[in-house]
Amino acid sequence: MADAKDRRAAERMAVNAGTGCGFVGPVAENFGPAKVRDVSLDGIGLVLTRRVEIGTLLALTLTNATQKLSKTVLVRVAHVTASHGGFLVGGTFAEPLTYQELTSFVM
Repeated sequence: MADAKDRRAAERMAVNAGTGCGFVGPVAENFGPAKVRDVSLDGIGLVLTRRVEIGTLLALTLTNATQKLSKTVLVRVAHVTASHGGFLVGGTFAEPLTYQELTSFVM
């Protein structure tokens, strides 16, 4: 039985010997909201108000309220171009989108 002080919504279970965690890191900076310019299975084009460095790993949440879809992805910045008071940022996904996810964002 769970401790009365434990306010978790769901009980946690011990993991097996093969389970591990290869990386834990803080989110270093919040670049604020971004406009999604385009997307493919492997990458994304964003418009940001702040400059980011090539090679930066961004965590972002893509949403489509109409499709009731929300997905958090990791994107490695591949290029940055100054553009009309902002920056066009292109990057590749750490894990590609599925075809179903892609079509939910573009159709």
